[in-house]
Amino acid sequence: PGVSEVNALGGRERQLDVRFDPVVLARLGLSVSDVRRAVIASNRNVSAGLVSDAKFDLCLRTIGQATSPDDLERIVVADLPSGPVLLRDVADVEESYRRADSFVRNRGRPVIALNAQRDPGSNVIEVMDGIKAELRAMNAPDGLLARAAVSMGLDGTLQLDQAFDQTVYIDQALDLVTSNIWLGGTLAVVILLLFLRSLRGLVVIGLAIPISIVGTIVAMVALGRSVNVVSLAGMAFAVGMVIDNAIVVLENIDRHLRMGKSPMSAAYDGTREVWGAVLAATLTTVIVFAPILLIEEEAGQLFADLGLAIVAAVAFSLLVSVTVVPCTAARVLRSREGRPVKGPALVPRLVAGLVHRLCGSRLASLGLVVLLSGASLAGSAFLLPPADYLPSGNRSLVFGIMLPPPGYNLEKKQELATRVEETMRPFWEAGWTEPGSPEREAAVANLPEIPTRDWRTGAPGPPVVPSPIANYFLVARGGTMFHGAIAEEDTRASDNVPLLAHATRAEQLPGVLAFGFQVPLFRIGGDSGAAIKVEFSGDDLGEVSQAAGASFGALMGAFGPGTVQPDPPNFNLPTPEVQVRPDHRRLAEVDLTPAALAESVQAAGEGLFLGEYRNAGDTIDAYLIDRESPRAEGLDGLRDLPIATPVGEVVPLGSLATIVQTPAAP
Repeated sequence: PGVSEVNALGGRERQLDVRFDPVVLARLGLSVSDVRRAVIASNRNVSAGLVSDAKFDLCLRTIGQATSPDDLERIVVADLPSGPVLLRDVADVEESYRRADSFVRNRGRPVIALNAQRDPGSNVIEVMDGIKAELRAMNAPDGLLARAAVSMGLDGTLQLDQAFDQTVYIDQALDLVTSNIWLGGTLAVVILLLFLRSLRGLVVIGLAIPISIVGTIVAMVALGRSVNVVSLAGMAFAVGMVIDNAIVVLENIDRHLRMGKSPMSAAYDGTREVWGAVLAATLTTVIVFAPILLIEEEAGQLFADLGLAIVAAVAFSLLVSVTVVPCTAARVLRSREGRPVKGPALVPRLVAGLVHRLCGSRLASLGLVVLLSGASLAGSAFLLPPADYLPSGNRSLVFGIMLPPPGYNLEKKQELATRVEETMRPFWEAGWTEPGSPEREAAVANLPEIPTRDWRTGAPGPPVVPSPIANYFLVARGGTMFHGAIAEEDTRASDNVPLLAHATRAEQLPGVLAFGFQVPLFRIGGDSGAAIKVEFSGDDLGEVSQAAGASFGALMGAFGPGTVQPDPPNFNLPTPEVQVRPDHRRLAEVDLTPAALAESVQAAGEGLFLGEYRNAGDTIDAYLIDRESPRAEGLDGLRDLPIATPVGEVVPLGSLATIVQTPAAP
């Protein structure tokens, strides 16, 4: 539950190949179009509505879709005077695999990757826990993968390993914020003990923190919110706030105890006197954060949990200060009339003495106000950090993108991948050794230094030794290649950015535009949480490409290569394209149409789609493919491609069309 889609990368889908012989087709006076029409017309199921039978309406269907290669082979392609021509007479039908158009490599090995996408609004931790449980079940000795390996006749087992876990960073952030809550509460208690100088009073005040925090969690759950990093941060901020009201009430109760009143009377009178001030102070805090809850844009979605946590915590602190604090004080505190003050009174005396001296001199008071105001303004101007929309965080995942020249085939991309892996290999090998073992220490000690470079000036920087890598993957898909490394040491993950840059340097990958960045906590686009998307549009595609290319170069020069990601990745370089331009007069001589020629060319390329067929519950695509496909022979093989014509001749494609190579439109 919670997973909306699972994508498979790196594998090859099954398909049914119908490989025809153009010479046989020509001898029978058939064309590729004739074969395609016959197969499509026969390989389908057609619904005919309903037919009545007594008291029932029955669905009526004509069943023609093939369920095996034999069914396709028996399709009649043409009925000639010499007899019917079956598909098996002109083509071979066999199950195969679609041509690979992508690959995934993990630590130097080809693998199949599964990418799980969760439903919007689902809890990422719950979804990941469910995925981990399924992985354990699938990898069990009698699990799905073990049974699949046996059915496939593999000499070994299949294993599904988790490459990336998004919840690791979330768990670390939750642990950090939770520890901050405990640390903040502890420090608050210590400060209270220092100034209140009473263990009994400390018990009364200390109750405000856990009660307010627990109440806040209950309120958030009741309102349909989750306890996440943002809401926990709000609770951490509120730890110091929730004891303010309790301190005000307790101090006034203590004042009444010094007047000789009984604890019960002191608790009642002291709370009644200050509850209005406590209410006013609480409302001012609530009013400050309440508007955040009304914002519906991105800012409201981001900070709603923060504002709600603070508002709920402060509201509960009001209830605690006027209910729990006086009730507890009436039971715990004792009358202090005439009793000397115990405990270390040095700090209060020092603070009181300083305030007395400052208030007693107008010049000192004015000087202090001017000094503190000036220091605040100067410090704000000097220490003001750069403005940003969202923090980048410190995730352990470092991501890199490689944009090879347009037109590179899969074999060339495999070669580029092996070059990159040569640099990355020592780091993932060090990460996969046993922690604390001599092998691990030796591997870490032998990690090479990686040079760094200032992207603005190009000047070399100090070398770094990146963190060992817990996992490394490299993917090629479409015109883009990307790779990622998960650092074992989160605090040193940023050092792996120069590692990815060094592995994809120009002398290593000539002609490839590459950059890397540390994946931010909030990803909108680009390499940070503050990305801006720029779109170019216009009537002249050439001018649009030039404008996009010029802007791309200018932005890279201003902000660094890792901050700009073109889409499509190769708009700045023309993609090579082979165009087949039909000779209409020559086509008319052999009784072919341009559409029929296009189908013959398509069959010689990726294949001509024939529809689907069902096999053991699976739907498999069927393609008509020329047995003489020139895919591996280049342009010369394409010109010599034999084309079957209805006049009974086999002619080369080069005699029916002009074949040219030209840059494609971006």
